Amino acid sequence: MEEKIARHTSAFPRKPKAEEALLMECSMNIAIAELPNAETDPSVVYDVDIPVSETWRAKSGASLPGETIRLRFVGNPRGRKILVLGGISAGREICGANGWWKELAGQSCALDTDECLIIGLDYPPLHADTPIDLDTEDFARLVHQALRGAGINRVDGIIGMSFGGMIGLAFARLYPETVGRLALLCAAHRPSPMASAWRLIQKQILELARDAGDPERGVAIARQLAITTYRAPEEFDARFGEHSGESLISYLGHHGSKYARAMPSGRYQTLSGAINAHDEAPEEIAVPTLVIAADTDRLVPPAICEELTRRLPQCLGYEIIRSVYGHDAFLKETEILDPIVRSFVAA
Repeated sequence: MEEKIARHTSAFPRKPKAEEALLMECSMNIAIAELPNAETDPSVVYDVDIPVSETWRAKSGASLPGETIRLRFVGNPRGRKILVLGGISAGREICGANGWWKELAGQSCALDTDECLIIGLDYPPLHADTPIDLDTEDFARLVHQALRGAGINRVDGIIGMSFGGMIGLAFARLYPETVGRLALLCAAHRPSPMASAWRLIQKQILELARDAGDPERGVAIARQLAITTYRAPEEFDARFGEHSGESLISYLGHHGSKYARAMPSGRYQTLSGAINAHDEAPEEIAVPTLVIAADTDRLVPPAICEELTRRLPQCLGYEIIRSVYGHDAFLKETEILDPIVRSFVAA
């Protein structure tokens, strides 16, 4: 399947609200018209760059000057619109050979691009040298601004995993009229104390390395620690056995170095800090919500997910999947998740 990529940059001047809304809707009509074979070819890929407004402010008062949110649209422009939000390492590339959810998103997959328009995005800030004080509500507001800037006033569903699920909850509370339903995978309304402690240790690693003049090394070490929290002990036992030694060192080093090349220290700390600041009141989430947990997840334990389901006004269901992959179950257990995702999208 040949991938066709187009790009559209939106930078709207300040307008009265009614005129601004009309302009935003027109922009998406133009974007759809520019798609190659948009009526018949659901394999198109289309990027839209939405600059963060100069007047935008986080709850902390922080701004994001010069930042842009890049959205990616894949699939049928007239199909169900599904916003897919992954973890802090995820981006807009959901489908295709390098897609982080390629087993579940694409032609004939659970998220079928023949039937759906899949929307992904890159979380800002993309190039932060120093951390910025943001929380998941701030990210929900940024996502909403980006969608409106691309002419998307409503999505049929949001599938949010890990950090993306936290953003999804905040989005559903703030903009309930703009989303049909929400699915959460390995995500909840608050972080667990143990997970917060792990992230605070990573924060200290990042700060020490930055002060020592080697921020990239800090990212590599913090990522190695993070890898041990994503996976379950059982998976490490099966992978490395009794004599882990060099193989374990090589495994952690590879993942740490790879991540350090892609993730600036300030961005890492910004996204991680937003997770620790996450705090939603489930009673205020009016959108019908499906909750999926993994039995070995130590970052988002099932007990917290169960608490969430008890407090949600409209819980569509609660699934606990069995997995040796811990928090990474939402990435690895594609066969188990396939029918769940299909059912969620089709409803």
